Amino acid sequence: MADANSPWERIQQGVTETERLIGQKQYNMAMIKSRQTLEIMVKCLAEKALILDGSDMSEIIDQLYESKWITKTTMEHYHRLRTIGNKAVHEGYNNASDANQAYHILSQEVYAFSNDYNPRRRRTASSSPSRSSSRPRTSASAARRRKKKSPAEDILRILIPIICVILLILIIRALLPSGDTNETQAPTTAATEAVTMESTSSSADALPPDDASAEAPETSAAVYRTTTTLNVRTEPSTDASILVQLAPDTEVNVTGTYDSQWTIINYDGQDAYVATAYLTQ
Repeated sequence: MADANSPWERIQQGVTETERLIGQKQYNMAMIKSRQTLEIMVKCLAEKALILDGSDMSEIIDQLYESKWITKTTMEHYHRLRTIGNKAVHEGYNNASDANQAYHILSQEVYAFSNDYNPRRRRTASSSPSRSSSRPRTSASAARRRKKKSPAEDILRILIPIICVILLILIIRALLPSGDTNETQAPTTAATEAVTMESTSSSADALPPDDASAEAPETSAAVYRTTTTLNVRTEPSTDASILVQLAPDTEVNVTGTYDSQWTIINYDGQDAYVATAYLTQ
């Protein structure tokens, strides 16, 4: 069983007494009691922080904050309780609102104080880290969490190069002409035709004039009639020999035209010539 005069028991009694005094509307005494309870808490913390006794309570509170034994909020609460208590002691201050505020702040800080300094809690020295050692670890873990990369960053790091490659492929395909095959085939066809035409032209040039005319396609025979007595000659000339004289209105098979004056006819299976002016259909 804990000693009734232990700091923790006196702190608990201080909170209870402050509440009782407020209930009795002894606001001045309640504020003084809250300050006395604060002094016990500050003294306990100062002993653990190895802060020399005899310093002013305001300085001790600041040193506790600077050495990381209390938070900034706790420091501000301690100073508020100290200020309210001083006004009650030195000025006879008796305000109900400040008395209630002092009680609520004291209750809150005593609860926080009890988590680390209540002697009834079963904690060994090795398993009860001090405030100064726990805060750096908390800060370090928070820093590690901040430094941890989010999954979204990893996904973006993978997707960005892929998207860039896709865009590059699309740009290249857009710049290349779409009719590569047709354009390739067109010159080939044109070249083939040019070679064929050149070959045909060369062959035609190589043939003698007589052979070229000999190989010209024959014109199908057409039936004409003579308009007068007509001489059939061996050559297209009036000096050529006469094969026969045809009577007027005689049918002849015209196989071609030699020139504007002579027409080629078929006479006894051979070519013969007559004057074109004396033929009619």
